[in-house]
Amino acid sequence: MQGVLGRMAVICSLFATFSFATNIVDSRDNHNYKTLPSGKLNWFSGNLAYKNPEAQTNNGTVYYPNGSWKNACPEGTHLPTISEWSEFKKDRFTGPRKIPNIKNFAGKTRGYFDKNDTKKKIKNKDVAYFAVDGVENQVVMLDLKRGNISSVNLSPTALVPIRCVSERDLFAEKNVAKENMTLTDTRDGNQYKVEQKAGKLWMTANLRFSLQSAKQCFLEDTLFCKKHGRFYTYYEAKKACPQGWHLPDDGEWRDYQRESVNWDNMGVGGCKDWDEYCDATNTGHYWSSTSIKKNTGRSWEFRRLGKNINRTDESTQKGLYVRCVAELE
Repeated sequence: MQGVLGRMAVICSLFATFSFATNIVDSRDNHNYKTLPSGKLNWFSGNLAYKNPEAQTNNGTVYYPNGSWKNACPEGTHLPTISEWSEFKKDRFTGPRKIPNIKNFAGKTRGYFDKNDTKKKIKNKDVAYFAVDGVENQVVMLDLKRGNISSVNLSPTALVPIRCVSERDLFAEKNVAKENMTLTDTRDGNQYKVEQKAGKLWMTANLRFSLQSAKQCFLEDTLFCKKHGRFYTYYEAKKACPQGWHLPDDGEWRDYQRESVNWDNMGVGGCKDWDEYCDATNTGHYWSSTSIKKNTGRSWEFRRLGKNINRTDESTQKGLYVRCVAELE
């Protein structure tokens, strides 16, 4: 049983490491490619499959000669440079799981072909090669035994597979329309204005996503909820943000309040203290994901009249507001 669980853990780990960002369709043959997010790029998770006249196919993998590398990728994507491969290596192929991760990325890709070889046999089957944009005949070699990536020069007549990359739209990945800086929560269709603050995206209004009932609303008034947001317990707050967004921790709240604060936009309704409410007119209380003391979570209280901020440890059962934040890197 432990062996089965262990194998399942490895599979789950690989799936988490190589979570798919988006799909890209090649208009030339309608082939659909899943991608892997890394830094500012999305990487094809599988080899380019477009069959140009010069390419050679073996066991489902398409190998391309040097002269066709540059323009092989679909419109809107490009052949990665050696520096982009280096950044990908730092992001994906370091640490204790670099060997299984690099094997998972390479898949069935092995070796290279030489178009002058009349026997048409794959050469150097122990490693994987991929085309690079830049120096002529230079490719990257994936050492599947050691989990390393290095650049090597092959013969001008060598054929290798291709992985393409595209620029990521980090706003679209967070369901934010950049033209009007509006987040759409796909769970319920609610929309929120967002802003770039301290290098991240922040909601400028309180979360309204319903986890329970009208009890999450000030005075159980659902109209108030729609306008000013809902109260959440600490554990509700930690799971309330949309996918790709999260409850800010203490460090993120510190960075947030170092820049100018829109005090009129920091909540109405105070907080919910069991069956009572706290300073509903002049304050907004917000959860941090940080917890220092048992059965408490950090609260950031924004006091509009005095324009000051108070950080306290509150019972996890209290009802506080939520502002969600997202990384832009």
